[in-house]
Amino acid sequence: MGRTSPLGHAELYHTGIIVDDVEAAKAEYTDLFGVTWGPQGKVPMPILLADGPKMVDFEYAYTNEGPHRLELVAPIPGTLWAVHGNGHAHHLGYWCNDVAATSADLIRCGVPLRVKVGVSSDDEPASIVIHQAKSGVYIELVDVAARAVMFPDEV
Repeated sequence: MGRTSPLGHAELYHTGIIVDDVEAAKAEYTDLFGVTWGPQGKVPMPILLADGPKMVDFEYAYTNEGPHRLELVAPIPGTLWAVHGNGHAHHLGYWCNDVAATSADLIRCGVPLRVKVGVSSDDEPASIVIHQAKSGVYIELVDVAARAVMFPDEV
């Protein structure tokens, strides 16, 4: 992608890590890195995968410290959140002013769309989408409008 990249490093706001136990990982990372924990929860969420829609329970926790945060995510069998090698960087999350346009740009750059979050059909616009780079890392585009809800102290 290089110079024509649809993403800028300044919009990178988190690195996601899949962990077997979110609470245990929070305790470990607090001890190791001195971080504290902010937005977290376990929420039912519709997702649209290549093989169709699915409802999942999404469990997560973000560090309070930013602007670049860590996100811990519990594995979800049968989805891209079920990875081998617990604890590895799983995805990079980017704020995005126009998710649909940036997603289309990534597809044109050869970075395939893997999942739409929060929708059940292709006809619905998604405020979160996930692509996968050739190296394997996932790229999460998140509508910048969510920033005020997720991290109100930053806006």
